[in-house]
Amino acid sequence: MPDTEIRPARLEDAADIAAIRREDGVRENILAVTSERTSDVRRFLSSLGPDDRAFVAVCEGAATGMAVLLHSTAPRRAHCASIAVMVGAENQGVGVGSALLKRLLDEADRELCLHRLELLVLADNSAAISLYRKNGFSIEARRRHAAVRNGDFADEFMMARISAEAGA
Repeated sequence: MPDTEIRPARLEDAADIAAIRREDGVRENILAVTSERTSDVRRFLSSLGPDDRAFVAVCEGAATGMAVLLHSTAPRRAHCASIAVMVGAENQGVGVGSALLKRLLDEADRELCLHRLELLVLADNSAAISLYRKNGFSIEARRRHAAVRNGDFADEFMMARISAEAGA
C-alpha cells in the first residue's frame, strides 16, 4: 500500500471525495453520477450525526478513498449501522480499502459497540465482496434489479456482519 494515512474526513476533503465519486471505475460501483458536485459531498459530511463516522485515506496530501458508517437513529435499531467504502481507481487492489474498512470496524466494535453492520454491494463486484467476506460479512439477500448501472439493471447483495460471529 502506498504511504497512506487513515483519518477522519474533513470538509476540506470534499473536492477530493467528489472527484473520486465521479471517476470511471468507481462511479459505476457506488452508483454515483458524473454531475455530482463538491457541494453535495460537503453537505453530506456536514449532515453526519454524532455517532456517524467518515474516514478518508490520504496519500500525498489528497484523499484517495473514503469509508462511512451511518449509525441507525431508530431506537430498536440502535445496535445497527450501514457502511460504505470507496477507493479511487488508481489505489484499488493495494490495501487502501482494507485499511479503511479496518478503521471503520475498529470504531464500530470498540467505540460504538455496534452489534450489526450492513451494506449493499453490486452482485458482480467480486473484489469488494471478497474484502467484505474477509472481514466477517456474509451475503444475506440478493436484491434483483435494485440498481441501474450504465443503463442496465444490476443486482445488489445485502451483506451483514454480526459482531459475535465476527469474533469482535
